Amino acid sequence: MSFQAEAQWTGAKGENVSNNKKGRWFAVAAVLASSLFAAVPGQAQQYPDRNITMVVPFPPGGTTDIVARILTEQLSAELGKQVVIENRGGASTSIGAQVVAGADKDGYTLLFASATTFTTNPHLLASIKYKLEDFAPVAMVVKVPFAFVVKKDFPAADVAAFRAYALANPSKVNNATNGPGSTVHLMGEIVARGLGVKLQHVHYRGAAPAMNDMLAGIVDSNVEALTNTVPNHNAGMYCALAVLSEERLPQLPDVPTFKELGFPSIVGATWFAVFAPAGTPQPVLNRLSAAITRIVKTPEFAKKMEPIGNQPWPMTPAELETHVKSERYRLGKLIREANITVD
Repeated sequence: MSFQAEAQWTGAKGENVSNNKKGRWFAVAAVLASSLFAAVPGQAQQYPDRNITMVVPFPPGGTTDIVARILTEQLSAELGKQVVIENRGGASTSIGAQVVAGADKDGYTLLFASATTFTTNPHLLASIKYKLEDFAPVAMVVKVPFAFVVKKDFPAADVAAFRAYALANPSKVNNATNGPGSTVHLMGEIVARGLGVKLQHVHYRGAAPAMNDMLAGIVDSNVEALTNTVPNHNAGMYCALAVLSEERLPQLPDVPTFKELGFPSIVGATWFAVFAPAGTPQPVLNRLSAAITRIVKTPEFAKKMEPIGNQPWPMTPAELETHVKSERYRLGKLIREANITVD
């Protein structure tokens, strides 16, 4: 019993309130409590009774936006209400994340987060106004695997030859990134450290200009998502030496993993997942998680992901939270050791 409630049992002079009054008070309190606890399941049964907003913290048209629109189209059908995309790009996803962190805790505003939002931003952006604890994990959606590629005329046709060349030419091999502190930058550093070589990172404003300079032979290497790697590798425009996934990828069956080549630490991927504001009723979170996971497991969803190189990756909310914390620790350690900063 709280101190405030206990005070109601005594009169001004410390005299006990009658047992009858106590009994009536208990009865009223029980009715109120039961009605309050019953409200949450009732809300969940009615959820959703209006449209849902999915905040995508990137501009329209990119890979994240495409995946989110594929998911929300199917999620709208699953829930019987429209799930509307709201693009809130900027500040390395932190603008969109802050919007959702401050939204009502009712399941009607969700975040379509990338790995960057929770694994690297906390280590690189001192000004962010959100934290992981401001969110409730809902469901993992996809994994985005990477390949390590070299320009067409690079003097190495496999990982062993690349490593030998880089060791013989320290700091002379340049590696394209999507910008300082980007996931691609960190994956490039994971490759360099795993091979025991030094790469000179060249930072671009995104994947497209980095790919263009790879095609032009201006930069030596790059860590890429499969959207660019598959067509360019298959056309002989440049060469994929290895993939950073645990297993070979169906889109690049001839390309080995670093792991099978004897470099087990060179593993990495980015991902997209759905989060809600912390404090959203658990029955609502359960409904959303079950619906999204059902979609992610369908052959239809997998078929739509294959052309853009993404892999459906269902996880429970608990597994998602564990993965985020593990990657936040791993990448944070890398950022500190490599002294990576964002200007």
